[in-house]
Amino acid sequence: MTTFETKRYIEIEENYQGINLTEFEFKVDEHIDNDKIVDTFIRSKQFSFNSLRDCMKAEPDKGYLGQAFNIKKIKISDFKKTDKKGTVKFLVDFLHEPDWGDDRNDFAKILGRYFIIHNGFVENDFYIISKDWFDKDDEKIIEPQSWVYTYYFLIILVDRHSNLLTLSEWTYD
Repeated sequence: MTTFETKRYIEIEENYQGINLTEFEFKVDEHIDNDKIVDTFIRSKQFSFNSLRDCMKAEPDKGYLGQAFNIKKIKISDFKKTDKKGTVKFLVDFLHEPDWGDDRNDFAKILGRYFIIHNGFVENDFYIISKDWFDKDDEKIIEPQSWVYTYYFLIILVDRHSNLLTLSEWTYD
């Protein structure tokens, strides 16, 4: 049995780009591995509602863009499992993609603010999933979110020592 309780929530925004970072304390049986913790989490209310932006929770019928993944179709195997350095490499590589234009500077600003938080993380398992890894007709991504978001990806950190799961949802609409 795994339970999750919201501990901290931070929104980092720069123009139309942003990160929602939510930290959850979890209780889990020792024999359950990190893959199972993440799989259980993405199917929980804590993921589907508690990790949403404050405006979305306050006004759920207003029509804000929601999460871009069809959680009923996503599997743990769709995530890339990595470590702290691998996560930094993913983010820095993303920053250096060639087709940014003027928006690169805004991403660099939110990335810098995220790295302040990221540097405090200890070495654990990180899980990354990006809408760009799927074809536009894939049932694992939701329309119109998958069309509207320029980028949309999740980074999930599992810290077994502190019993914390940290979700960061990265969006640009």
